[in-house]
Amino acid sequence: MLTHTLRTVHQIMKGYISRPTVSPEKAIVIPFRCWPIDCDIYFHMNNSKYLATAELARWRTLPPSDMLSRTLSKEGLLFIAAENKVKYIRPINPMQKYVISTTVTVDSEDKWFYYKHSFLEHPDDAKGKQKSFAIVDLKAVVKKKNGKTIKPSVLIEDSKFYQEWVTKKPE
Repeated sequence: MLTHTLRTVHQIMKGYISRPTVSPEKAIVIPFRCWPIDCDIYFHMNNSKYLATAELARWRTLPPSDMLSRTLSKEGLLFIAAENKVKYIRPINPMQKYVISTTVTVDSEDKWFYYKHSFLEHPDDAKGKQKSFAIVDLKAVVKKKNGKTIKPSVLIEDSKFYQEWVTKKPE
């Protein structure tokens, strides 16, 4: 738990120091490494670490979205993962570098954020097209501490970063 907390703080700080940029594909690409603490007895990344690392990628986007102050305020925004699905394609080995390419969409219901985290071979290691390691599809909702749901359109309106990053699904 302490390790994950320290990694979260590290990602938030990195979000302030080197703001993630949105690619033309409307993705945020963040580099990671599979540390020994991420591995299971079979010497590859443990399945639970894919979700934990995808969460770290989302934490990295909090500072440029200007939502961290609202998260820590009296209002207390809570980003809640409601549902997720992981597709494992190939293992990530100890000390291997990889990137997580994250896209986010909202639909006409205006309640959910749909994140897609693609775990890809690090560009430094790719010979040709980047290999895929896994894909995490996550459905999330944002609530206030009092339990009231905040519509994605409200958060997008309040954040230039989200305006640039979030894609709206066609109706």
